[in-house]
Amino acid sequence: MEKSTKKMKTKILAFTLTGLMIAASLTTFAQEDKKAKEARKDLAIAKKDLREAKTDSAADYQKFKTASETKIRENQMEIATLKAKKSTDTKEVKDRYDKRVIALEQKNNDLKKKIKDASTVKTSAWPTFKREFNHDLQELGHAIKDIGVDNTK
Repeated sequence: MEKSTKKMKTKILAFTLTGLMIAASLTTFAQEDKKAKEARKDLAIAKKDLREAKTDSAADYQKFKTASETKIRENQMEIATLKAKKSTDTKEVKDRYDKRVIALEQKNNDLKKKIKDASTVKTSAWPTFKREFNHDLQELGHAIKDIGVDNTK
């Protein structure tokens, strides 16, 4: 009888261990399934955020481009006014003035080309491009104003 009790205990122990392993596996699978659901949910949210960011970025680009093109056109008109000015200064002063006006016009044209090519700027480089472009545009605006001041001396 001892042998059959021992066999019975061994079978019960094996059955219990198997049951525990199955229960542990089911719990693990349930946790993994829960994590997978959370990961899918997080992925859907991230995709939605990315779509919104792209939309915002496109709107920002359009606003920036429109404002920049407007400022470039204003610069062109101011440069045309500077070119049309008649001066009673010496030929040397007139030549230096004309060279400066031509240089300003070239810088304005360069900015015009740069803004046309802005659509090829990578999203990650956009803030840097925008900052540098605005800086260059501001410097050009100051230079245009300064040339008018220097000419009246």
